[in-house]
Amino acid sequence: MVHASAYKDPHHVMLFFEEIGSLADNEQCLADRNGYYADLKSNGKVVISGSFWNQDKNFVIVSVSDDNELVQIIENDPAIKQNVLELVKAMPF
Repeated sequence: MVHASAYKDPHHVMLFFEEIGSLADNEQCLADRNGYYADLKSNGKVVISGSFWNQDKNFVIVSVSDDNELVQIIENDPAIKQNVLELVKAMPF
């Protein structure tokens, strides 16, 4: 069992996103989002990211120092800011 206080410490979170707008129709948003997560990856914050085959869903596994950092990462995602994607699930581990 994981204690609630454990998420104040460094941990990983798998984020699942779903399209609410058309990401394909928002090329600039997609480019901004790819750059955003590439920067996070170069800083050691993104472990892996990808899409589910033949679905409007994708995922990102992030490494965060605490849940405040996680919230900042999600809120600064260009596709979240532009209402193209929504976060449908966050699974800490």
